[in-house]
Amino acid sequence: MYNELEIVGVWPNLENGMLEELLCSEMWYQGKLEEAVNVIFLKVNGNWHRLHFDYGIIFWDKEKEGSKEYAMPEYESHFKVVDVGRNYGLVNNLIKSVVGRVLPNYGSEVIFKMANEKSITFSNIDDNTTYRT
Repeated sequence: MYNELEIVGVWPNLENGMLEELLCSEMWYQGKLEEAVNVIFLKVNGNWHRLHFDYGIIFWDKEKEGSKEYAMPEYESHFKVVDVGRNYGLVNNLIKSVVGRVLPNYGSEVIFKMANEKSITFSNIDDNTTYRT
C-alpha cells in the first residue's frame, strides 16, 4: 500500500469557483455498462477541466470543451455522456473544497464539497472509477 497521492498534471484551484457543468463519460462494452466513470469533465468559471484515474493515479488536464459521446466499434465499445452535475443538483453552485486522498488497494478518490452542502466523491479502486453523492 502507498501513502501519498500520485498526481499527473496540475491540480487546479477550483475552490470558490462556480461549477457550471459536471459530465461523466460512461464506458459500455458489448452493450453492458463496464465503467460508470471513465472520464470526468468539469466546467468551472468558464474553463473546462478533465479528471480521470488510472490505478489510483489522479490525472488533471485542461480541456477546450466537455465530453462528447462516441463509439469504438472495433472494440465493441461506446462512451456515453451523463450530466451528473444536473442530475444531482450540483451545477450553478460554488465549490467549497476539492480534496484528494489515498485509498487501500492502490486506490484514490477526489471529493468535491459544494456551498449548498451537497458533495460528490469520485473513487478509483482496482482501476474502476465510481461516484457517490
